[in-house]
Amino acid sequence: MTEQPHNRIDLAVEQLDVALCLFLEKNSYVSALTLAGAAEEIFGKALSHQKKQTVLQYKYEVVEPVHKLLYRRPLPWTEYIADENRARNAAKHMASPNDSLIIIDLEGAALWMLVRACHNFDRLDLPRTARMIEFENWFYEHVVGV
Repeated sequence: MTEQPHNRIDLAVEQLDVALCLFLEKNSYVSALTLAGAAEEIFGKALSHQKKQTVLQYKYEVVEPVHKLLYRRPLPWTEYIADENRARNAAKHMASPNDSLIIIDLEGAALWMLVRACHNFDRLDLPRTARMIEFENWFYEHVVGV
């Protein structure tokens, strides 16, 4: 085996496609979650380098004023990000031996991480893959109810 150059966006697209496949076939929600999370992060970094807004930045702009109104305090970006990535980080990290059990909805967490990754991908103005279109159709049928 030899080292070869690889385009990070291409690798992230591959990770996202595998995550979508795993999710749609109900094979492994935790793998779909972590793979989609990795792709979402790479797409987000690419958007930042292009001075474009990520889906998390957009959501924060919408949520933060409402949070401030309801709780009478600003919502720190770091707190928002920690909450948004809670399920992915719980599946990836184990801080101590007593930290072996997590309680999360893996299917729901994978679903919304896939949505985030696909949104960031779309913001890069790249052509969608067949698997992304399949997921979009599944989403409209099973989540939106159309």
